[in-house]
Amino acid sequence: MTAFEEMGVLPEIAQAVEEIDWNLPTDVQSEAIPLILGGGDVLMAAETGSGKTGAFCLPILQIVWETLADQQSGKGKKADKGGGGGAQQSNKWRMSYFDRGNALAVSPDGKTCQSREPKEWHGCRATKGVQGQGKYYYEAKVTDEGLCRVGWSTPAASLDLGTDKQGFGFGGTGKKSFGKQFDSYGEPFGMHDVVGCFLNLDDRSIKFAKNGVDFGEAFKIPDNLRKSAFFPAVVLKNAEMEFNFGETTFRYPPENGYVAVCSAPKECVVNNSITGESSGSVKPVKNAPQAIIIEPSRELAEQTLKCIQNFKKHIKDPKVRELLIIGGVAAKEQIMELQSGIDIVVGTPGRLEDLISTGQLSLSQFGRQIVSECNRGDVVFLPRIKLTNSDVNLPFVLNCRQFLLIPAYTMTINKSHVQTFDHVGISVDVPVFSHGQLYVALSRSRIPNHIKIYTKTCEVQGKLLNNEKYFTRSVVYQEVF
Repeated sequence: MTAFEEMGVLPEIAQAVEEIDWNLPTDVQSEAIPLILGGGDVLMAAETGSGKTGAFCLPILQIVWETLADQQSGKGKKADKGGGGGAQQSNKWRMSYFDRGNALAVSPDGKTCQSREPKEWHGCRATKGVQGQGKYYYEAKVTDEGLCRVGWSTPAASLDLGTDKQGFGFGGTGKKSFGKQFDSYGEPFGMHDVVGCFLNLDDRSIKFAKNGVDFGEAFKIPDNLRKSAFFPAVVLKNAEMEFNFGETTFRYPPENGYVAVCSAPKECVVNNSITGESSGSVKPVKNAPQAIIIEPSRELAEQTLKCIQNFKKHIKDPKVRELLIIGGVAAKEQIMELQSGIDIVVGTPGRLEDLISTGQLSLSQFGRQIVSECNRGDVVFLPRIKLTNSDVNLPFVLNCRQFLLIPAYTMTINKSHVQTFDHVGISVDVPVFSHGQLYVALSRSRIPNHIKIYTKTCEVQGKLLNNEKYFTRSVVYQEVF
């Protein structure tokens, strides 16, 4: 048994690892791999070259393969076709029992949402949305005091409507919101008021009304969302709202060609992919990967994909399908591969965001995400991803959340030995103190002009007097014992 097998790695993967001369795991691998295989959230911080890519690629590949093997063997299938999220797939428009916040309740008929959490916002989306073309309308009535925000959102939007660039909201304080930008619009609304929500996919605009008074255009839908589906959405804080999607007579019927969302043409209707079927078997969706690995650059994404391909070469049944999604390559080819079925996606943020916002990349089966060296210098929020066990034989619903974050830091000169890089920056705060250390540092770059050196001025290093050149001390012994 190899050292990797002792950590729980599949023999087939361990064999592939051994063939690339990885005989022993590095420190970060020996700690991270068992934790990830156990379903834990892991934050890794280690030097470049310490084996972080292997530390997350190995267990993620194994988890995805085990998930596919369970699906192939039929493990966790429903005992009957009537259970699970069947209500989600009905022909009626409802607020979703499953695509909602933990503290938000949906009535049995799916027409009323209520949140009794006084300190936090909790949101919900509808079971269906619209896409492509047409002019659509629905009404939302405030049925209890509290704070409300109602509108439209894409499948990728946060449930906290209007706080990202995927959702468009109108709040009871008389503010419209998009991407955390809250601007005055219309007028405040409250108890017993009816808010009309208009979506015009023909000229890509959104507007709202209060008790039949049209407030005019609130938003222009950005170009990157032009192909996305839009769902009725709401977010509440200690409040309640009642929805009418057109199955009963509107209080304030729309004009100028707008129709009820429930009357949208069949070809323009999109079902919410969050159906609650994780409590039973999950129907595979071809363009919905099991895992997504996000890298900051094309080069790192290609390197990570290569690792996965090397590690999986002895895994045959079921086959794990991976895809590289980066800019500079025709999106059409990537979309075609997604539609044929993909299990692991490795990509860069820009192209991934484009495909998610247009619905070409679905997150409905998305259970594991690895962010590696992304958003350098930015403030980012790390979502905890809910994973639900599909085994119906358990007497309870087992949930866990898993998120892997792998930042990289600088490395010491000693650890850079036998590695080469395209660009090298050397920080020499104090002169080197051991034999050959400066030589090792200066020989790490493939191109001499791609080496940058910072020296901190002191008595034995710094800028030469009356000269533009800099100097530092190098230690080289004729014999080393």
